[in-house]
Amino acid sequence: MVERIILLVAAVFVGLLFLYAVVMAPQDRDRKGVSADKIVQETPKTPPDDEWFQETVINSDIPVLVDFKADWCGPCKLLHPHLVQLEEEYAGRLKVVKVDVDEKKAIAKHYEASSIPTILFFVDGVAVDGFVGYRDYDEIEEIALKYLTDESADVSMIGTPETSEFVLTAN
Repeated sequence: MVERIILLVAAVFVGLLFLYAVVMAPQDRDRKGVSADKIVQETPKTPPDDEWFQETVINSDIPVLVDFKADWCGPCKLLHPHLVQLEEEYAGRLKVVKVDVDEKKAIAKHYEASSIPTILFFVDGVAVDGFVGYRDYDEIEEIALKYLTDESADVSMIGTPETSEFVLTAN
């Protein structure tokens, strides 16, 4: 009986800890000063030495949302449906690219994506905005809309929503 009570208390504690990590921690981080301006200011001005990233993100004709994520990351999994919805809603005007930080460590290190998820918005090959942690769809869309122009509406989409979502693997 005592063992069951201990297990129940431990399970509740772990559940609350997980809930805090997913919901509250990203907001707390922002309050401690990790602002979008700081993220972008600290982003290197030179692109990483990765041919795929250069071609897909830096040389893109339309704005690109880069999602630095990992398969084991809970907040990344919660963010995923929002990014899929955003890509579908703004197909041809916004490209969503996923970078697995475990597979493409050099790119993650280059952009200092040590906390995940880290989202960076690129326009004309330059990181112009970003955030760390989970955000709801409306918050992400609000940021994206700042960078979508009428010109980007005339550019045809590269691939389909199924093929334009990239998970990079190590070579």
